[in-house]
Amino acid sequence: MKLTTREFKCLRAIVNLDQARASGIATVVGLSRPDVSRVITALQDKGFVTTKKIGLSKIAILSETKHATLWRKLILEFKHMPLEELISGASLEVLSAVCSFTLTNRKEIGQATLLSERSVASVLEKLGRVGIIRKVMPKYSVSPRFRTLKEFVIEYRHYLNESIAEEFAADAVVLWECDTEFVIESKTLRTKEGFQPTGASAFSRFGIQLLIPSFYFFYSPSTRKLRLEDVVLHSLLLPERNVLPTMLVWKKHEKVVNIRYLKSQAKKYGAAEPVDAIIAYFASEGRERPLGFPTWDEFVLRAKEYGMR
Repeated sequence: MKLTTREFKCLRAIVNLDQARASGIATVVGLSRPDVSRVITALQDKGFVTTKKIGLSKIAILSETKHATLWRKLILEFKHMPLEELISGASLEVLSAVCSFTLTNRKEIGQATLLSERSVASVLEKLGRVGIIRKVMPKYSVSPRFRTLKEFVIEYRHYLNESIAEEFAADAVVLWECDTEFVIESKTLRTKEGFQPTGASAFSRFGIQLLIPSFYFFYSPSTRKLRLEDVVLHSLLLPERNVLPTMLVWKKHEKVVNIRYLKSQAKKYGAAEPVDAIIAYFASEGRERPLGFPTWDEFVLRAKEYGMR
């Protein structure tokens, strides 16, 4: 997700110049034309820029992606701020994590971004000095004054996530995402580093065989193998979910489910409500039954089909 100061300077120049030729950008930002050409190629790969021919010249223009559009808005809104210095390097990683999670200290931000606490502290000091990031107890957040910046960070992360998903499978659809992690649906069953079957696609690992029309995969830069609790949680994060299979795999392994871990992860990803609802449903033997949950008799009947008593 990192963008260099050079890349940001060229992006600002592209916004400000009427026709952004490499020579004109080079003059504005103080780089050689070959360096500018390399930067433009990198920005094309990141969805910020497209090029077109006008006569014998090639010009760079902002693409129509949401994050490129928001970059233009950001530059016009904060034209006198040195955004190139403020949000280059590790800053975007920290901003993306702060926008996605409830993070209360440097250690948590470091764990979310895989940055050192020293790097996190440096970014927080830099962004806090100009009021971009603030701490409103108990968590860090982006100041409402910089709402456009927050939208830009979220959309740029979404673009990168979708690009990774499309590299995995052409028909991949991102169903849920949180910072660098996401869940996709695809008709394609394959393996690739970073992607692991999850949700209903992983229930067979835990004794619940299902016939499903699509496959679900969880992506994360971390290579940690998914636990039962992770698979359960991912199934609850999906839109239009069928809760019964999740309840069956949970009940089948009820004695070994780490409730503390499950609840902490659910809180982290904003899924505390469905987790608490299933816990209450089991504890009350179906008397506390939210909309969409089966009756207790229906659940018991299906549980018996999977060898549960």
